[in-house]
Amino acid sequence: MIEAPISDRMLLGRVLAPGPAGRCDDFRVGGAVVDHDALSGRWRMWYYCRDEAMAGPPALGSGRIALATSRDGIAWERVDGAEAKGAVFAPSPVKTDFDSLHVGLTDVSRSAGEWLMWYFGGNDEPRTSTRTVIGTQAGLGMRAGLARSRDGVHWQRVRGATASGALVDFAPDQLYASWPNAFWDGRRFILQLTTPTIDMARFGTSVFASDDARDWKPLGELSWADGPRPWDMGGLVTRQVLANPVPGGRRWLMVYTGLNAAHARRIAVADSDDGLCWHHVGTGAIFGVGAPGSWDEFGVAANRLLAVSGRLYLYYYGFQSLGSEGLRGIGLATAPVDDLSAFRRHGS
Repeated sequence: MIEAPISDRMLLGRVLAPGPAGRCDDFRVGGAVVDHDALSGRWRMWYYCRDEAMAGPPALGSGRIALATSRDGIAWERVDGAEAKGAVFAPSPVKTDFDSLHVGLTDVSRSAGEWLMWYFGGNDEPRTSTRTVIGTQAGLGMRAGLARSRDGVHWQRVRGATASGALVDFAPDQLYASWPNAFWDGRRFILQLTTPTIDMARFGTSVFASDDARDWKPLGELSWADGPRPWDMGGLVTRQVLANPVPGGRRWLMVYTGLNAAHARRIAVADSDDGLCWHHVGTGAIFGVGAPGSWDEFGVAANRLLAVSGRLYLYYYGFQSLGSEGLRGIGLATAPVDDLSAFRRHGS
């Protein structure tokens, strides 16, 4: 059987695809966390990856973590790390650690001469969702962790206060506490975690605070000043909080993956003065799926926003299906810094 050729239109916006055979990312890539160094002009992208043989829950954005660099934020070169198959961060070799089976990430931040990676992972303990298509899987009970690095390539774990090394644990009525993102509000770290119900009917966002990134105080659920909207009625899957680059906005901007009532994913934004109570920006999501037949026609998620030279760069994970079939990868859309409604896929 001869497969139909993949056209440029089908791949519009995609800037990183799975890597060459035998590498840590030869099967899946996603969850890009991108940084731009204004002094050197260097771009860095950390992303989760899987090779064909790696174990772990198949539908999750996790495996190992890899790194790529770029001169323009568009063309990327993979960096060979010291972990298996070129990864820069891998599951813990200690079986009882929370992250000994698979790892993924949603945030990397700068801190006093080093990088802080806010990541998540699971071990081989089984956990059960009452959602029948999920059932019981090893590695499903995911928790958040922290690692630090001087160069972005070699990472050292910072053990949390829990016995497994995680920052916090999930509650009995939560399937996991994962996909962490964190920011320093001037006096403390604010940590946000994705905490779905056991049946995955709703994806909550649990909020914590800490002075030292080790002992975390729960602050409850993410608060909306204006209530949920149709594009996030099912909750939030991932979030990024950054100093608001949009003129006239509140202090903080949150770019997030929202779920509607049918759990379709879209990317939307909100802003806040204190980083705790959030206001929706605009009347809808700012970015959606690609055209029928495109590599990102089923979902867009796990977003990362940067403001560089008067433009907004939005990196996202796109996919054609939730299963193992179909195209997927990391995409890029851009917009003027003052217009969150004007994102266009790279190349369009």
